[in-house]
Amino acid sequence: MTVAGLVAVQVMTVVAGHQALLDKLSRGVESSRTLMVAYLDKVSESPQARPDSHNSAGNECATLLISPDGQLVRYYADNENGAHDVPTPALAQLRDMADSGRAQMLGGNSFIGAAGRLATGEYVVVAAPVIGYLQLWQDFSTMEGIVALVVLGVLILTILTITRRALRPLHSITVAAEHIAEGSLSQRVDEDESSAEFASLARSFNTMLQRLQDSFTRRREAEQRLREFVAAASHELRTPLTAISGYAQLALLGALDDPVEFRQAMRRVSSESDRMTSLVQEMLLLAELDQGRPLEYEVVDLALLCQNAVHDARAADHGRELTYSEANGPHLVGGDCQRLHQVVANLLANIRAHTPTGTPAQVRLCGEDGLHFIDIVDDGPGIPPEQRELVFERFFRGDRSRHDEHTKERSGMGSGLGLSIVAAIVHAHNGSVRVLPCIRGAWFRVALPALPADRFTDLASAEPGKRP
Repeated sequence: MTVAGLVAVQVMTVVAGHQALLDKLSRGVESSRTLMVAYLDKVSESPQARPDSHNSAGNECATLLISPDGQLVRYYADNENGAHDVPTPALAQLRDMADSGRAQMLGGNSFIGAAGRLATGEYVVVAAPVIGYLQLWQDFSTMEGIVALVVLGVLILTILTITRRALRPLHSITVAAEHIAEGSLSQRVDEDESSAEFASLARSFNTMLQRLQDSFTRRREAEQRLREFVAAASHELRTPLTAISGYAQLALLGALDDPVEFRQAMRRVSSESDRMTSLVQEMLLLAELDQGRPLEYEVVDLALLCQNAVHDARAADHGRELTYSEANGPHLVGGDCQRLHQVVANLLANIRAHTPTGTPAQVRLCGEDGLHFIDIVDDGPGIPPEQRELVFERFFRGDRSRHDEHTKERSGMGSGLGLSIVAAIVHAHNGSVRVLPCIRGAWFRVALPALPADRFTDLASAEPGKRP
């Protein structure tokens, strides 16, 4: 568009300049014609006389005196000062030039002349060469073309520089996209604040890259956890399956003909089957929680829930001193009562599995700042600081020195999923569970959001199975 505009302006300027020069030359020869006609009319008695310099048409012009029949009578010109031989116009052209009074081109556009008629009937033609004006016009056109090319070159360089600088962020985005296509998601685009549009585009692009990277990271972590989970689950299931398979092969080989040995083998098969069933149920529960399946929500009184869990734990372990206390009641939450009871039961079972028989423990319930806290503390060996963040991972087992093999076998724990289930259930209730530092023993704290009064009304009035 710029080139087209420059060309159009140049053409218009050249055409207008050419026409202006011809108009100026035409006016000059017409004015000289008028002077020469007036002068020659005065000297008509002596038509052969040469006009003096004062009354001549000018050094660049030539004057032709032509008879009424079109024959050249006299030629006045100063060839040394630019005048040239002007061809004699045809009689028809002379008549037309004299009648119109306008200048016309002569001799193949080499001269321009204007004609007038004397009182004697003769014609006077004043002509001037146009080659000088044409050369001036060509020089002007050439100079204008050179200036236009220079302006166009400067303009192109300026546009390229500005465009390259303006599109530099877009080039960065292109390079980053190429790296992403090669598998590198760590690329980021510099946010150039000099351009609001590109800065916004760069921020959006970086946000998209961060989300993509986070998504792929979460996917890799999920795949890694899945592989670890499958490997650990296979390892855990292999032990009872191996035991059951071994006893079955012994029975087929007739090595269990003794009734006492047979009954003992069947007890072991039953124990391993129960252990495998418990492990499968725990894995299914974790899978359901991972899939985000909705829990059964209702108003849950944590005080009553903790009291029932403590009574069950006392019944399962008569030799352990287990106390319960609460403060700042009431303690109402919205959630699945059965799953929340499983949280407290698993934590108490963890005490039976990992502390010596008779080790005291206590359950404390309190509320503060819109949260209810369930603290379960024991006086056992405790948990090393480096393992406090790992105990909630699936199939994680801590230091074996904390275990009491007799109580572990009796409680049915030891799969490494008990605390994982606790963390999954608590997180499904928008709560948190962690191991707090303790001078002696282990201190587990479960935090659950308190149920607001308006929420209590909604849950209480909702139909069973349709509660939010």
